[in-house]
Amino acid sequence: MVKNEENNLLSLDIDTSDRRILTVFSVNWIELEILKILDKSLEPVYKGEMINLLRDKHDSIAGKPESSFYAIFDRLEKTEMILTNSIPGQGYKTFLEITERGQIQLRRALFWGISSIFEGMAGQLIELLNEVCVKTMGCLREMNFGVVSPNNPEFLVPEMCNQCVHSTDEDSQSRFNILLPFAKDYIVPYYQNIRSNPEDIPLKMDLLDRIMSVLALGFLSEKDSEEYIKEVHRILKPGGKVAFFELIEFESYLWNALKELTHGFQIFIPKTGSGELLQFLPEKLKSKVAAVFGEENVKLIFLHEIVCAIAVKK
Repeated sequence: MVKNEENNLLSLDIDTSDRRILTVFSVNWIELEILKILDKSLEPVYKGEMINLLRDKHDSIAGKPESSFYAIFDRLEKTEMILTNSIPGQGYKTFLEITERGQIQLRRALFWGISSIFEGMAGQLIELLNEVCVKTMGCLREMNFGVVSPNNPEFLVPEMCNQCVHSTDEDSQSRFNILLPFAKDYIVPYYQNIRSNPEDIPLKMDLLDRIMSVLALGFLSEKDSEEYIKEVHRILKPGGKVAFFELIEFESYLWNALKELTHGFQIFIPKTGSGELLQFLPEKLKSKVAAVFGEENVKLIFLHEIVCAIAVKK
């Protein structure tokens, strides 16, 4: 990304084909707002109405003169992102309509913006996951614990834990990286790395004090997810805790953008997996876990686009 201080535009180069044709788009935030409004509208929008919508939505431009908005409309028309025209019976009013080029530029801008947000969120989520782990799971020094993750489970052991739970060969006796069928062959040093089926985890009953399960349920079928939760319950000690982290259902354009990303969220999601990654309504996740652990033994914690169900084995 390059910021042009002179005209406050954001520029982004995008490689759009195998022949490496370079497409460049340049929009400022006001122009992006205009394209968003036009894209959602089922009919052309009157210029005066557009100005009022922008002023009402953003206090910072409420006092901007109409001539400034007209200059923005002109620029968008010259770059073929919008059309301006009159409608019969509407007098001298001029209306705005988004073009196919404008829709393409809008999608690219949104995908870029969303990818930047998720890349930044990846670091935040790791910190939040670590914080939840420490506050809800307690010190892992004297505990047996397991991690289930589709991609990279190393980050799930908080840095603050590693300061006192030193990574040595001896630690592998109490740490388990459980690899379900969809997971990458990611070998974690100083862990027992176990390939497993969701309905038959090769660990004995009442073995683990703590389990961190990240996006595992989202990759499993309804039947397999039920069996997996039962297995987690089986291998937990009485009084043991498990944290199930899953994606919350959110707006479809965010979900579509998330699936298009090549950076940032890959830390949570593998490049290949069996089927689509499911999203969960929080109460649905709670009910699935409560069906095995009991309603009174499950609570929800919300972390941005992720919901965590903490369950205790009684």
